[in-house]
Amino acid sequence: MANITRTRMSASVKTAYDRRLLMRALPRLLHGRWGRPATFDGYKNWEIRRMEGFTDTGITPLTEGVDPVEHAAPAISTYTLEPQWYGTYVQYTEEVSMQTIDPVILETSRILGEHAGKMIDILIRDEITANATADYAGGASADTDIDTTNDKISYADLVQDVALLQANGALPAENGYYPVIIHPYSWATLMQDTTFVALFTREGGESIRNGLIGRVLNCELYTTYNAKISEGAGADTTVDVYHALFIGEESYGLAGMTGLSPNWNPDGGPPVVWGQGTGKSVNVAEIIVKDLGETGFDPLNRRGTIGWKATHDQIVLQSNWIVSLHHANDFS
Repeated sequence: MANITRTRMSASVKTAYDRRLLMRALPRLLHGRWGRPATFDGYKNWEIRRMEGFTDTGITPLTEGVDPVEHAAPAISTYTLEPQWYGTYVQYTEEVSMQTIDPVILETSRILGEHAGKMIDILIRDEITANATADYAGGASADTDIDTTNDKISYADLVQDVALLQANGALPAENGYYPVIIHPYSWATLMQDTTFVALFTREGGESIRNGLIGRVLNCELYTTYNAKISEGAGADTTVDVYHALFIGEESYGLAGMTGLSPNWNPDGGPPVVWGQGTGKSVNVAEIIVKDLGETGFDPLNRRGTIGWKATHDQIVLQSNWIVSLHHANDFS
């Protein structure tokens, strides 16, 4: 019998595919863009440690030659995250090269990367929406009150929710602005509001490609089709309830692949191994390719698989620093 040699994917080729995954996944993680990355402790858990602010106490003038009363040390809060693994795969039947970058795997990696980004973005979105401070457009006080006549998103809602964040002590999450994530239909509805249109400044070029459509008040508005929609949750089953998220600094935390968002370098090797100086590491995102015949019982070596796997978790650190505006739209 002739000897059969199976080729394995080289390290450089695997790195190229992993980088492709991250390049397609990370830009879709809009809801994770402002999360605080957790630190991997090397023993499964990821941690975020935060010093709480001083309590409001009376202050008196200093007396010459007398030391003031020592203030109590700030409390330290520790949040623990335990990321779970997520992923999926597809089969292929075409012979591919494991030593060179194959266009079949490369294109499939692109699609899988987009899927990974969208799925993890949904996990983050649902967590922070469910644990945010809820506000309601118009005169509504619950989703079942919302109708398309009285409870559409408006300029007044932006004023109210920015004021709410500021009153709760939330700092802007990026460059002096509060990011606001809205659905394209919510943006289209706001563009029917004459007060909003009069104050709205549209951004161009790279900003639009990143989802940023402009600034108003202390807000940067981002649109995404992945914004939260509660279908049929309004005053009747024909009314969908949309959620606009107003985000304050360090209001939520992330672990796993999303913790790479501020740090990844598409021009170099992808930072898929994440250890935060602990001496231990975890591979948080990867493309896994099984060549023909490597997937199990496959007598004629006709089937292979390509899949993505990533580890992820999220946590809301301060619900008063995120507002979810429940509203209806002109468009749906």
